[in-house]
Amino acid sequence: MGIANLRSHTHVVSVFALLILVGCGGGGDININAPVTNNSTTVEGGAVATSNPCAYYVDPDSNVTKRGAVDGDNCKYGNDFASETNPIMVDVTIPKIDGVHIFDGTLQIGRDIDSGSVPPGPTLTIMPGNTLVWNRSQDYLIIHRGAKINAEGTSDEPITFTAYVDAVEGAADPFAVQLWGGVVINGKGITNKCDDDQRTTNTCHIQAEGKPTHYGGNDNADDSGILKYVIIKHPGFEVAPGDELNGLTLNTVGSATVIENIQVYSTYDDGVEFFGGAVRVRNLIAQYVRDDSIDYADGWQGSVTNALVIHHQNDGNRCIEADNQGSDFSARPLTSARISNMTCITSGQDESAGGTHGDSEGVLLRRGVASQIENSVIFDGYARNVASNSGNECLELDDSETRDLAQDGTTYIKNTIIACQEATKDSLNNGDSVSDWVTDSNKYPGNTGNMIISESDSGSLSILGGSLGFFTQENMTDSNGASVDIVSDDGTPIGAVTESNDWTEGWAICLQPRSEAACGLWFVN
Repeated sequence: MGIANLRSHTHVVSVFALLILVGCGGGGDININAPVTNNSTTVEGGAVATSNPCAYYVDPDSNVTKRGAVDGDNCKYGNDFASETNPIMVDVTIPKIDGVHIFDGTLQIGRDIDSGSVPPGPTLTIMPGNTLVWNRSQDYLIIHRGAKINAEGTSDEPITFTAYVDAVEGAADPFAVQLWGGVVINGKGITNKCDDDQRTTNTCHIQAEGKPTHYGGNDNADDSGILKYVIIKHPGFEVAPGDELNGLTLNTVGSATVIENIQVYSTYDDGVEFFGGAVRVRNLIAQYVRDDSIDYADGWQGSVTNALVIHHQNDGNRCIEADNQGSDFSARPLTSARISNMTCITSGQDESAGGTHGDSEGVLLRRGVASQIENSVIFDGYARNVASNSGNECLELDDSETRDLAQDGTTYIKNTIIACQEATKDSLNNGDSVSDWVTDSNKYPGNTGNMIISESDSGSLSILGGSLGFFTQENMTDSNGASVDIVSDDGTPIGAVTESNDWTEGWAICLQPRSEAACGLWFVN
């Protein structure tokens, strides 16, 4: 069992055996794999040169073939191929090549629709093992409503989105951010920023963060495609004044969309942000995210299962920041999300000491949001033992509407360990502390199997055990010396990655000890 660096696939002993052992289909479609019998070098009228392995498509308006240019082992795509003002309106496939695919502009699939109904759009297919890079920091990948992405990598051949300076020049600092924009998917799901009448009359068109595009609709089962075994590195550029893109932005993306085995690494703004919709994410790594690692609002009704969240030693805001809706805490449909098997490792870095977007903290539920958190661990011991930072709060419930939902059981937390010096903050509207809400299963029967360990830096509490980077079940006791269960009442493992299910193995990057990789784990030498 092990975790390998990108490209090398060298197996090492897994550092995450258990990280909680502490108490697009329009006309003119082209099949890139179809045999090309025309040996002409012209690109007019659809004829293409057979020696060029780069992606191409036939513009349905001009009937001109647009194709990338060979640049050594790489393929380079200018603004005539795709840009912010030149969306691709037919299916296109990015073939596997020895080098990388370099884009001079925004890769835009489908067209932004800001009125009326949304027609079906094209599909972008990215073959396994590809790396797509962007030359300019302000450019990004966007899948518009009606279009789809089919980026289905494998554990042996993940798909990587990153910047030119990283993949081509090899000159990116391991913790650099804002080297390019990020990935945006706009869906036709439901947002509570629209009302029922807007949803049923095709007049729900919400302007997205970043450069103006639109999302929203009336179909929470909408299908925007597939993302599997995908790594998103160094994103988060400010694409509009005061507005940075996230690593992965999911705007009303529907539940038919498949998103599994995703790593967002070293990003300036949020790791993954959900604005409405009902998409479900499985096997998420959010590593060294400077703002919120998981952020959701505006009526999202999906889930995240298996989430490994690790703050940078000197940065990071919250593992989870969740809202119902910023301007209307009672908006419906209610934002109600399920987070299962999360491991949240904070750095404890304060904003005053250099944190980019605020203090490094655990979970903040606010503005009338509902959430169900299960089989998880929130831990700040490395923050104080290794980084010598304060702990900061690990579970906070803000605003009266949020606390009402916790009090009536709509929001619950179960089979979860909060091992933090400042484990909880705030009180419910009935006067009970959040700490009492977490642990009193008699009064709050939805909250079962939880444990709060406030002395998470004490000698009696052990997370790392055995040899380098290997987590064991030994010495798992609370501050009173009592044994700590590491499975839920029904035997479900707690935390993101278990020894028997190391889904990070072979494809994820930067999960080695720092001594083995510059981008590795700051709390493992």
